[in-house]
Amino acid sequence: MEFLLNERSLHGQFESTEDFLKSLVPVMKCIEIIRRSSDIGIYKIQNFHECQITGKLKICNLKLNGVSDELLRFKLSLDQEAYKEPYWDRESVHDVSQEFIWNGEDVTATSLAEAAVTKNALLSFASDSFYDCVLSIYRREEKFNVPSIHTPKYLLEKFHDILNVDEKYILLIRYEGTRIDCSMLESAYGVSILEKDEFSELLSTLDKFVNHESWESIGRDDGLEFKKYSPPSAKHNWFSGIRYKNKTIMKFRFSKVLRGFGYRTGDRFKLLRLERDHKISDHG
Repeated sequence: MEFLLNERSLHGQFESTEDFLKSLVPVMKCIEIIRRSSDIGIYKIQNFHECQITGKLKICNLKLNGVSDELLRFKLSLDQEAYKEPYWDRESVHDVSQEFIWNGEDVTATSLAEAAVTKNALLSFASDSFYDCVLSIYRREEKFNVPSIHTPKYLLEKFHDILNVDEKYILLIRYEGTRIDCSMLESAYGVSILEKDEFSELLSTLDKFVNHESWESIGRDDGLEFKKYSPPSAKHNWFSGIRYKNKTIMKFRFSKVLRGFGYRTGDRFKLLRLERDHKISDHG
C-alpha cells in the first residue's frame, strides 16, 4: 500500500498564499500519520513543485512575506514532501498509451491513473472534487475505485488497519472538534481493554453522539441509555477520588454489556473510562 500526492487537486483554486498554507493543515496531518509507518511510501510526480496554487503562483514560487511562523512551518513541511524522492513517474506502472477517464477528463499520465492501476490511494489538497471520497476512473469498460484522502479522519476510517496507529489516537483524530473529547480517557480503562469488534461498537456509538441534533435528543435515545451515574454509596462509587469531585458523571451503553463513563463540560462530553461487563454500571 502506498499513497500518491494528487497534483490534480492543485489547480490554482486558492485566492492567496496564506489561504493555501492554511488549507494544508489536514493533508499535512495525514502525511504525519503515514510517516509513522516507515514501510509506507508517499509518491509524487517529479515536477510536483510546479503545481498551481493561485492563478499566478506555483508551489516553487510561493511568496512568504508576512506569513506567520505557523504557516511557514506548513510550507517547510510541504517542501520536504515536494522536493524529495520517491517519484512514481520515473517508472510509471500504468500504460500511458491507454486512456484513463475520470469525470469526463483524460487523466492518463497523472497520479489518478497511476493510483488506479496500482490500487493505491491519493492524498489530495483542499479541492471540492477530491475531498474525502472515492473516485471512479475508467479504462474503457474497466472501472477503478480510487480513494481520495484529504482529512486524517477519513484516512483512519479507510486505512487504520494498515497504519501504525493505536486506537486512542484514532479516537482523538476521529472526534476532534466534535462534542466528544477522548483526551482524558484513562489507559487502565481505555480502548486497550476492548476486542476489535467491541472497539467498532464504541465508534458506532460515539458517532451517534456526534450526529444527534442536541444533548436533549441524546437523552431521549433509548439505545444510548445516557444518564447520570448514581452509585448508592461511596463504597460503590468508581469515581470517588478528588480528581472527579463535583463532577456529574454520566454513563452510556455501547452494546448489551459494554458501558462508557464521562462528564459534560459545556457542549463537550469528556470520555473517562470504559467497562466490559457492566458490573460497575449495575451499582449506579
